[in-house]
Amino acid sequence: MRTGSGSVIKIGLMTPQSGPIGLYGPSSIDCAKLAVEEINARGGLFGSRLDLVFGDGGAGPERVVAETSHMIEQHRIRAMIGSHVSPNRDALVGAIGGRIPYVYTTLYEGDQYAFGVFMCGETPVQQLDPLIAWLRSNRDARKWFIVANDYSFPLKSCRIAKDYIAQADGEIVGEEYLPLATADYHATLRRIERSGCDAVLIYLVGMDAIVFNRQFSSAGLHRKIARAAPVLCENTLLAIGSDAVDNMYSTAGFTNHLRTNSGRRFRDSYRRRFGPGAPVPNRFGVSCYEGLHLLVALAEQAGSLDLYKMQAFADGLAISTPRGDCRMQSNHLGAPIHLVEARGFDLCALEDVGYRTASSRSVQITSPVVMAMPERTRPQTDNI
Repeated sequence: MRTGSGSVIKIGLMTPQSGPIGLYGPSSIDCAKLAVEEINARGGLFGSRLDLVFGDGGAGPERVVAETSHMIEQHRIRAMIGSHVSPNRDALVGAIGGRIPYVYTTLYEGDQYAFGVFMCGETPVQQLDPLIAWLRSNRDARKWFIVANDYSFPLKSCRIAKDYIAQADGEIVGEEYLPLATADYHATLRRIERSGCDAVLIYLVGMDAIVFNRQFSSAGLHRKIARAAPVLCENTLLAIGSDAVDNMYSTAGFTNHLRTNSGRRFRDSYRRRFGPGAPVPNRFGVSCYEGLHLLVALAEQAGSLDLYKMQAFADGLAISTPRGDCRMQSNHLGAPIHLVEARGFDLCALEDVGYRTASSRSVQITSPVVMAMPERTRPQTDNI
């Protein structure tokens, strides 16, 4: 593939189009399309137009890996943008690590380092400390009950949360970890009520969060128990219902209701392009938008889509995004963070937390041991 007028660089976009987090897919796809249109309007990448190849990130790890391999071998994608659950990320890192650049965009547990894998999503280090401290100071949240899905992202995030709760002089009075697609939380809700907790930390994703919060409200618990929901977004609020979101809080770099200049510019562009009936541009969609602009910024900084050159230039790279000015450190984007409250169908800012790095430590990303690829599937990087 050669760069220049009329040439195309194909980018894989693995977003959830099915499964428990499939509701994030429509916004993610539209936000990614907007990013590509903006990039192409200013000349593309190295004079070549970007073209998206879509895959379903809501499938299981084996299918996601197979679909990505097909994208590499048949569609000749040059990079991957991934918005999906952590088990799929881990599988893809093992399958395509060292082959092509991989930008993982969604919220995740943090401190996962891999050569050539660049992270946009907010982490517990960015979210939990200010959220738990605010609830302690403003809602007197001392006793906590944890409800989470039983896989790596919620489990690791909740372990970090326990440290922050302890630092805020709080205690854990109960915790439950449930499989994805759980439909009945009534037994859990009874245990929450009996525990005497002041707050519930909710690490449920997609439909699980919707079902839990509907049942939480139906049980009347939303009036007396605060809810800390780091994964909350506008799509989830729409499905929960405006009458069931009392006492629900989160932390986010972007919500559709933030009055920042960067957020306003993005919302205006999104509405002009897709109209008032388009999916709400939530944090998961915006992260896909960011991921594509991050990929292009990394490639332009390196002067190439060569994975090793991009990795060498990654640390310290600064980009402007809908969240504001962000900077790469140890392959993670730091960003401004806001404490927000659910009001009706919106997430409204209560307090500006300030800029927070995504990782608790700085590490040196070293080159991986890369398995040889068959010659016919090896990406061509000489001209990019």
